[in-house]
Amino acid sequence: MEDIKHTYTIQWVGPLTYDEYEEYVKGTDTIAPSYFNFYYFEARKDARCRWRRYVGIHKENDGINYRLNARHEHFREFMDCKDIRIWIGSFADAKNQKESKIELVETLLIKAYGKELTENKRKKVCLPSESVCLINLWFDKNERLKVYNIDRPCFDDVVLYYGEEQMFKRGNLSRVINND
Repeated sequence: MEDIKHTYTIQWVGPLTYDEYEEYVKGTDTIAPSYFNFYYFEARKDARCRWRRYVGIHKENDGINYRLNARHEHFREFMDCKDIRIWIGSFADAKNQKESKIELVETLLIKAYGKELTENKRKKVCLPSESVCLINLWFDKNERLKVYNIDRPCFDDVVLYYGEEQMFKRGNLSRVINND
């Protein structure tokens, strides 16, 4: 059995339209935009087209709005799409908000879901030398934890594990129930 050296929880908010995203980030009840280091979007021109998908990061504490805007090289070509869905993510523990850990999480997502992430072409993937467990929690724009029968991005697994022999394991906690 292998020790899990790193465990990170990412809290994702979405899906949002671009207008909803802007409203959410500017909201007085929302944590500072600088805490959202991850973003994912999927877009298509119309219902006849296939979804195009991209996951990205920002490392500086300048706010995610420097990445998700009409000027950003990966996002601008999707601004005129009829269908666009955006998720933004932050570490559940702000202490993890370090450049190396942000890069690590992005690398794991791209490596594990590379076939679905149609727009992530330039990222050079260098896998970590130690085991990592990534936990994804999904929230709606009102910050309510979502249940499993909802619209989610292509990497909708709750748990993503990378470890021994460069093996990925991923899945959902299908038997988790809410006792409310």
